[in-house]
Amino acid sequence: MASTAATTETKSTTPAPRTPPAKQAKPKAAATKAAPARKPVAKSSSTTKAAKPAITAKPKPKANGTAHHAHGEHVDRIWELAKRIGVCMFVTWDGERQRSRPLQANVDRDEHAIYFLTDVDGHKDDQVENFPIVTLAFADIPHSKYVSITGKGTVLNDRAKIKELWSPFAQAWWDNADDPAIRVIKVAPQDAELWDSPGRVVTAISMLAAAVTRRSPKIGENAKVKL
Repeated sequence: MASTAATTETKSTTPAPRTPPAKQAKPKAAATKAAPARKPVAKSSSTTKAAKPAITAKPKPKANGTAHHAHGEHVDRIWELAKRIGVCMFVTWDGERQRSRPLQANVDRDEHAIYFLTDVDGHKDDQVENFPIVTLAFADIPHSKYVSITGKGTVLNDRAKIKELWSPFAQAWWDNADDPAIRVIKVAPQDAELWDSPGRVVTAISMLAAAVTRRSPKIGENAKVKL
């Protein structure tokens, strides 16, 4: 008789493998400070060009308004004194030496000219034509004011200008403005020098004080200007 094998369910004595628990996510670390940026490494001088220094534009010097104003005042004063004094020593050159004589000056600033009536027979006409640069020396001695003007002279036979310039002073030399011997010398001023003192009394006091203190006397303004 076949024996019936009894099958018995046997429980394994070995425990079933356990599934490891899921790892918990670790909290993110707090944001770290950014690392300082590295300075770029300078390239070899053999491969880079030397940087050119920046050129800084120099500021233009400001115009000296004070000097310009003083120049204008001196020019005004020269024209004013020449007109007021009226008579000057008219200095010419004859090729060997200087010659001078007093002449009545007709000052016309609007025309930038000083006019003189002269005689065709005088030597100064020839001297001006040959050597046109002349000097006019004006002096107001009682008030210690002096002006020296240098310019170019021209001899003219301008009959209309002669009549315009005619005066009682000219009457001492010619009968009338129609005298054919009369000529006009026109001087166009180029530069001048001014000595403008406060007066003889003040000048004398300044010179006495300078002698005591042994300092240079202050006797007014002196200026050289272009006209």
